[in-house]
Amino acid sequence: MTNQESAEWLNMEDFAEGIDTNRLPPTETLAGRSFTIELADGGTLTTEFDLETVTWTASGVAWAGGGTDGYEAIEIGVGAFWVDFSIAERRVETITLAFSPGAGWALVAHSVIHDENFTTETRVMQSFHPGRVVGGPTGVALPAPTRDLIGKRTLFRYSSHHLYEHIYLSTRRFVWHNLIGEQRGHAAAELATTYRLEEGMYLFTWREEKIPVGTVFVFDYARGRSTGKFIGLTGDGGVANSPGGAEIIEFGFSDYAPFAETV
Repeated sequence: MTNQESAEWLNMEDFAEGIDTNRLPPTETLAGRSFTIELADGGTLTTEFDLETVTWTASGVAWAGGGTDGYEAIEIGVGAFWVDFSIAERRVETITLAFSPGAGWALVAHSVIHDENFTTETRVMQSFHPGRVVGGPTGVALPAPTRDLIGKRTLFRYSSHHLYEHIYLSTRRFVWHNLIGEQRGHAAAELATTYRLEEGMYLFTWREEKIPVGTVFVFDYARGRSTGKFIGLTGDGGVANSPGGAEIIEFGFSDYAPFAETV
């Protein structure tokens, strides 16, 4: 293995190939089922799943609309699901749904790639919408922003050729560091958002500043697996919504408490 750092900052497609090797397999369990998610901010998301497509309608949110799109579903934890699909008519938008029909909690993440004249913090931006599954238990604790990961160091083994370290600094920032892979030696502090889904399970996203890439992942620390995707632009300007998944290896912890409270 070379000790040399990768000479150039890479595009999305340069590091994404093979990064889904250790991803959990998709499931067809949702086919033939329908769900309505009542969002805490007053909106609603309805979904009707076929084997390959989901017919959806969203109301009461900035990205309201509907359609029928291809989707991917993966079972995470016990009885919970990760669902992700691109909105074909809009191309630059995706919807990710993490939910547990049995427990009743749900979290919707909407991602959008802005044009090159963007005025937002990063070119890929996201909004988050906790909610409950209609027909599920009432009084369920909804997913909520959390500080649980602050101080953690975690290794993510996406494949034998992809090993990344994460260091969670605050509610706003984390550091990724490539130990094995096309980006070997590269690291960056990126804007991040963390929601607690249930005990030991989190929805974690980050939005890169140097290249137009964002992510949505579920980290299941209890079972040592991550499931997610990268959304962004390739080097030639194409839109990509690429799968990712890794084995989680807890690596250490930095206790900031004796010195200061992070953001």
